[in-house]
Amino acid sequence: MLDSAYAEYDLLSLGTPVMHHHRLDQWQHDHTFGQNHKRSGESRTLIVVGLTLAMMVWEITAGVIYGSMALLADGLHMGSHAVALGIAAFAYAYARKQATSDRFSFGTGKVNALGGFTGAILLAVFALYMVIESVGRLFDQAKST
Repeated sequence: MLDSAYAEYDLLSLGTPVMHHHRLDQWQHDHTFGQNHKRSGESRTLIVVGLTLAMMVWEITAGVIYGSMALLADGLHMGSHAVALGIAAFAYAYARKQATSDRFSFGTGKVNALGGFTGAILLAVFALYMVIESVGRLFDQAKST
């Protein structure tokens, strides 16, 4: 049994294979880098998600009741931020939960970066949608009254 060992054959010594055993334990270390602990940023992100969702609901409700495109657009804008922040909160939790997993050879530090990148892409898509909708309403005055 070769637990955590690397075996190689030395074919140069008189042509007979000689097996060498090397323990890899001295060369191995974990790659958690503190990702397995809950960080203050994770709790703060959850608070911001809650506040953003509350403002989003209020703005969309007021926009629909009063017929205000500005409140409705800002409410949808807040919704896009809530989604992006939700992705960041998920990334925090996922990185923490998977920090000790062998599937992540170099740790889960990039999960947060990928979550932020995904949130930024979604914000750009939402902004593009709002521009298209606003331009459409600009040229179709009957629709916006």
